[in-house]
Amino acid sequence: MTSFLSPVEWSNIKDYLDKDTYCYISGGYANAQRRMACISPFEIEPDFDFDCLVSAYDARFKALQHSDVLGALMHLGIDRDFLGDFVLLEDHIYIFCKQSLSEFIQKECTQIGRCPVAFSICDGRNLHFDNYEEINVNCASLRLDAIVAALAHCSRSEAMKMIHQGLIKVNDVVLEQNSQLCNNDFVSIRRVGRFQFKEVCHQTRKQRLVLRFLQFK
Repeated sequence: MTSFLSPVEWSNIKDYLDKDTYCYISGGYANAQRRMACISPFEIEPDFDFDCLVSAYDARFKALQHSDVLGALMHLGIDRDFLGDFVLLEDHIYIFCKQSLSEFIQKECTQIGRCPVAFSICDGRNLHFDNYEEINVNCASLRLDAIVAALAHCSRSEAMKMIHQGLIKVNDVVLEQNSQLCNNDFVSIRRVGRFQFKEVCHQTRKQRLVLRFLQFK
């Protein structure tokens, strides 16, 4: 059983296994980004060792963001590999984590931002979250600086500066040089968000590209 893996890691993991090895992958719900892999020489029904924690919260204190939840848990000294997805709804927070951390989070994580929280275990198997939305982006090319400029709403020179400063990840790897995206590549822009490039939709009359992305919440 692995720890939680990034989308790039779990989508590629079968490439490293022989054909007689079974690999089961789950992140707790249908659209999960971070998932565990269970690797076995036998066909089994895996019991993934993660819990789903839930807490109500009052958004009048603050409308919490993904970074607020991650920051609160990192402050407790928790390794990111032991944490799955965080899902923030209008008045509830869901955290997927290793079972070994569940009791610790319930006891120690009592405030996120300025919002009091009280986590408890819930059955997350039947939960369904729309954790992304589709967006179209108008770009001059598939070069990373053009795409970062469009996604971050900045100039290409500012986008290049962000790339050189190590603020951009492609497929979870920091890139400090310009490159060209391929279908299904993930782009993470610090303080902006995480996106997945799906396809070129069409070309405009001015020879610009309209690209379809998934923007993760």
